[in-house]
Amino acid sequence: METEVKQYGARFKLDYSLVYWNSRLEHEHMRLTSLFKPGETVCDMFAGIGPFAIPAAQKGCFVYANDLNPDSVRYLKINAQFNKVDELVCVHNMDARKFISQLMTASNGEGNLQSVADDKTKEAVASEEEDTNAGISREAPGANKKPETENGVGKDCKTIEGGHANKRLKQTVLPIAKPWEHIDHVIMNLPASALQFLDSFSDVIQRKYWKGPLPLIHCYCFIRASETTESTIAEAESALKFHIEDPVFHKVRDVAPNKAMFCLTFRLPEACLVEEN
Repeated sequence: METEVKQYGARFKLDYSLVYWNSRLEHEHMRLTSLFKPGETVCDMFAGIGPFAIPAAQKGCFVYANDLNPDSVRYLKINAQFNKVDELVCVHNMDARKFISQLMTASNGEGNLQSVADDKTKEAVASEEEDTNAGISREAPGANKKPETENGVGKDCKTIEGGHANKRLKQTVLPIAKPWEHIDHVIMNLPASALQFLDSFSDVIQRKYWKGPLPLIHCYCFIRASETTESTIAEAESALKFHIEDPVFHKVRDVAPNKAMFCLTFRLPEACLVEEN
């Protein structure tokens, strides 16, 4: 049975029999997305129905959102439209490793993940031109738009301040940088196995294309009483194949008497960059 839940300024449609939703993670969704800035690009590898992707888009971020479950993807698209941020959420339905590989592969042709984002930009531009010609303004009342360049990456994007969640954000916050050139944040919210998916970043980002700092990785995991943060870092480094500098652990919640959920945040090491042959 389909139902609707609310999370701060967002509303989500879902069917509990088909997709995963945990209201106990609401504060964590807000904590993480509060770290994002308007105009940033976010990659959500295990997006579900959008608990991170939708709030990030509401802040003015552009989100590449992926999930393997086709029902989750269907509701993610519904919820992006429901919250009027569908122009800022590029949805995909594939294995997470394949998603990262395709996202980070430089290409000028059609059929890659960036071409989907480019199509969304063209649609948004066409929609805005139609509104302009008709004398319609879709800006939020009192919205203040300004160009933004961050981390040395020329995104030529504009932020919207003072708007509300139910106001449609336009293509003015879409990034110019391609995903193989710059992504600001990667969310890996699959705590039972996300650490194992860190191998997705071992050989995909090419140094000759990348601009600015490498992305912050937000990887969720479980740590049992018999385990330590050191052993978790060792597992992460084993999958990534490189040393992790300055890791930060945030305890999300206890899930059992001897088991807790954590968010491990670190900057992807430069050693992951692939040199030009």
